[in-house]
Amino acid sequence: MVSHWLQFETDEPFVPNLKKFGFVYLIINTQNGKGYVGCKQYYIGKAKTASKWETYMGSSKYLKDDIKKIGKKHFKFEAIAEYINKRSLRYYEAHYQMKWDVLTAVIEGTDEPAFYNSYVGGKWYRPVESYQDPEWKKKISQSHLTSELKPRGENHYEYKGKAEFYLDDKRMVVDCLGTWCRENGYARGYVCAIARTNKDGFYNTKFAKGGKRRAFSLKGPLGTITKVKWLGKEETNGN
Repeated sequence: MVSHWLQFETDEPFVPNLKKFGFVYLIINTQNGKGYVGCKQYYIGKAKTASKWETYMGSSKYLKDDIKKIGKKHFKFEAIAEYINKRSLRYYEAHYQMKWDVLTAVIEGTDEPAFYNSYVGGKWYRPVESYQDPEWKKKISQSHLTSELKPRGENHYEYKGKAEFYLDDKRMVVDCLGTWCRENGYARGYVCAIARTNKDGFYNTKFAKGGKRRAFSLKGPLGTITKVKWLGKEETNGN
């Protein structure tokens, strides 16, 4: 199957390393410069069924509508970088989406959104009316769009806060538990949830099977984390 992907910011064919999990990509409408940032894995499921990544054209309805309308020849498909596992792939997809402000950026000198993306990380969404309402640019100028970019749910945390835990037998104190977990390969959402709901280092009943409490522990690249708890309150609820 012939691939339409190019190396990022070049006209050279993209040569994949199929031992990796997948790649983050940028699709560009060459007529107006509008882009789409996403990711694609090479295989699907435990059976590792081929994902047909070679001819993949993104998941955005608005992007697909434009490809159908003006033709695939007016789009450039660029592979930005490859990643070894799903977690890294999803992380860097969101990284590039946020880096390039895919929900708020506009094409210079126009009222047109600079990207086809409608959400980032399944948490921040562009209002649907911004694709259809000719006055949406005015809403941006009034900070309407920015005010809509809120995580789902009232109890979402940005994982910020000073915390204490034990790494094997060594006591650790970090200024930001979420950052430490992300940088060292631990599931930050899981660790932070335990820390926030348990002052004594035990599971809250909702985290334990059968409603029983048991000591928290989590193995990772640097050792096993136990007895995690917050030392300060710096949670932001997405702000």
